[in-house]
Amino acid sequence: MSLLSSSASHRSLTPLVSLARGAASTPAPDFSRLPGARAPKTPAATTPRSLRIPTAKAARTALTHCVELVKKHDKASYLATLLMPSTAQPHIFALLAANVEIALTRDKVSSVSTTAMYRLKFWRDAFAAIYKGDGLVPQQPVATALVAFARSSSVDLLDQLASCRQRTIGDRPFQTMNEVYSYGRDSTGSLLRLQAHALRRAAGMDADASTTASDAVIDRLAEAHAALTLVRSAGPFTLRRVVLLPAELLVGEGLTPDNVVSGKNPEKLAAAVQRLTEMGAKRLQEARDARSSVPRAERAALWATAAQCEHVVKVARAARYDIRSQLLQRPRPLLAWRLLGWRLTGGY
Repeated sequence: MSLLSSSASHRSLTPLVSLARGAASTPAPDFSRLPGARAPKTPAATTPRSLRIPTAKAARTALTHCVELVKKHDKASYLATLLMPSTAQPHIFALLAANVEIALTRDKVSSVSTTAMYRLKFWRDAFAAIYKGDGLVPQQPVATALVAFARSSSVDLLDQLASCRQRTIGDRPFQTMNEVYSYGRDSTGSLLRLQAHALRRAAGMDADASTTASDAVIDRLAEAHAALTLVRSAGPFTLRRVVLLPAELLVGEGLTPDNVVSGKNPEKLAAAVQRLTEMGAKRLQEARDARSSVPRAERAALWATAAQCEHVVKVARAARYDIRSQLLQRPRPLLAWRLLGWRLTGGY
């Protein structure tokens, strides 16, 4: 069966979707049967408000929407999730779809300021409604999927996915590499932790357990991803006269944002991009060197991000650190086989 077959993935998820709700006549579905579910820490009577559980049809429709959304906008994560345990897939597809919705804020609104802030607030309010009982859950497919399949996720990490992007609205460049790394830990790092949580539950492990060592690996990989994403996106952003490359790297080479947009001093720009690329490559290697500290069941959470980082490092070097090179925009060939190899070897 081809790894690229989305219909196959939908069939494998069908039995799990049916668990999103008990029989139609059951007034209070038993969520202990859901993959990754756990008993609530407080009695149901003391919770702020009980959620309206989606019907089986609504849950299936929402999950299908999530799968297609991830497939369209995050192909690496889509393929990686197909290789994860089937019991974790609905949970993770719901999380990935929420991340896509948040990440696409810039492209879905005409303004990158006020309108974008309101859209991100919509998601923060949705997370509060789902996980804290604060307000009403919006009638939106990704929100429905979170209710049906990801009720055990950390609301703090989900909220951080949105709040960290609020801080970057307005196309403001990063001033230092520490700012880049902090953004990576809050954005990519939060998503990786959410996936690791889901994978621990699917493996029958303590879902809330994590080690300082494995957290450090996630931080290094998230920092690498933040740095290397700037490398890959720098060229397209210059077409919009936007420069997000860290100011400290540009100043170190005697460059200004105008130099980057105009293409002047290409040798100095290439030197700055090389420094950024190698910083990302170093953190990727540090994450890989500490592989033994990450339980094998959790390593699947790192596959997609590691594959993306590895690809950018390779093509940036091949392009001689030219941000306008089309090599940086091409998808990674044989990605599915790389992910399959890691599944068999326990790597990332």
